[in-house]
Amino acid sequence: MGPPSPNTPLTPSTPSSAASTSTSTSMVPSTAASSASTTTVTTLTTSAFASATTVNTTPRWQGVGFKKWKNIVVIGASVAGHSFVNALQHNLPMSHRIILIERNEFVQHAPIVVRALVVPGWESKNFTAPVAQDTIFPANSRHRVLCPNSVVALKRNHVWLEHEFEGELEIEFERCIIATGAQSPAPIRPAPGASMADWMAGLRKTQNDIKHAESVLIVGGGSVGIEVAGEINETYPRKKVTIVHWDVGLLHPSDSGGNTKHTYVPPKTSSKLSAALQKQLAERGVDIILCDRVDLSAGAWGGSAGLLGEMTAIPLVSGKTVHADYVFNSTGNRPNASLVAQADPDALTTNGYISVDDTFRVQAAPRSPMTGAYYAIGDCANSPSWKTGVAAAAEGQALAAIIDAQIRGNKPRPYAPSRGMRDSTVLLGSKGGAAVLRIPWIGSIRAPDFIVEGKSQDFWAGKNFFSRFHGTRRIPSFA
Repeated sequence: MGPPSPNTPLTPSTPSSAASTSTSTSMVPSTAASSASTTTVTTLTTSAFASATTVNTTPRWQGVGFKKWKNIVVIGASVAGHSFVNALQHNLPMSHRIILIERNEFVQHAPIVVRALVVPGWESKNFTAPVAQDTIFPANSRHRVLCPNSVVALKRNHVWLEHEFEGELEIEFERCIIATGAQSPAPIRPAPGASMADWMAGLRKTQNDIKHAESVLIVGGGSVGIEVAGEINETYPRKKVTIVHWDVGLLHPSDSGGNTKHTYVPPKTSSKLSAALQKQLAERGVDIILCDRVDLSAGAWGGSAGLLGEMTAIPLVSGKTVHADYVFNSTGNRPNASLVAQADPDALTTNGYISVDDTFRVQAAPRSPMTGAYYAIGDCANSPSWKTGVAAAAEGQALAAIIDAQIRGNKPRPYAPSRGMRDSTVLLGSKGGAAVLRIPWIGSIRAPDFIVEGKSQDFWAGKNFFSRFHGTRRIPSFA
């Protein structure tokens, strides 16, 4: 049974009914500044955080001289979507407005989660923020935040919502930006629709399970797996930790070829960074098994993750066996592209990413509902960047410039990742880790230790997360 079919046009004189949003609670600082018209600041205390409610009191927009808004719909309020909104909102002609849609009531600074999964007390540090009209936009903004709300279907030039907005379930748009990110098992990321209390409980359970495990197997030696291994080793130095990784070194030092329309291939990482991390982990007693995978074939192992309840022999494809009573699955994120898969599976790459061109426009057949007005950025798209918060923010800002040029009738500049997108910092607890910087005409070099130490303090939440929020309500900083 499909969505209903209301056909009432959206007009600027229609009162906004962005529902009251219960707020309980993705990385570079935005270049957009808060509106100078902001005169009132409300401080949200930690005790009031979970119960705070935002009511839209913005008056009707009048006297604009046209029949209806040209909507720019943005699906997803994490790093890519939020960075796009910040970069574009003050440049749009008055005929246009942004509608930002987010299904969860809060977003989190994802890099901190690796420590919050392991170290008791870190789950209570403030690394989240509510998604609401008064945390995203300045006072009297014509732009709108719909949260909590979800897009349930993508159609040509309109989307269908789970909950009504301005009396309708349908929103027409001039352009739609898909910034739905990636999927990870909870509690690495909050489950869809999860409350803050639910997510905190999941983090505390994971901490307790890891504490009581004797031997931890980490499946996947990417940045998350490496950092979780470092946190476990620092917090519980006598606990056995093993990493099993498919590549010749930790991270992705081998060259897998370039990105194409039909697939996404991550850029290779610095072999110097891989070697530095492997050396530190080995010195700490962490076992590293490379060029191998766990054996998930029938009858070999059930594939269970988390606390297994007993020491279990886990077979590897090579024939080796790892004994563990806790398994942490860190095999990488999966693009959250189910809406596109439902609308047009042919608009996806073979490995599930949304296929885009060098202006982030979705590549689809002429008769596809995804043709023309849809764009995708961040972890869900096959744009040629590492899937990191820094890259997602850069893509959001680049797409804002592209959309601005298109609206003004100018030719947009195609996007190409900067050399700085190859910089990387990977922590091993609060005192270890390594970083590399990419220098033009020289290549990758080891970064000074103060860069690693700087990230370890708050995982750069101050400059890369809290600085994104330009609304009238002040977000409590990391503590």
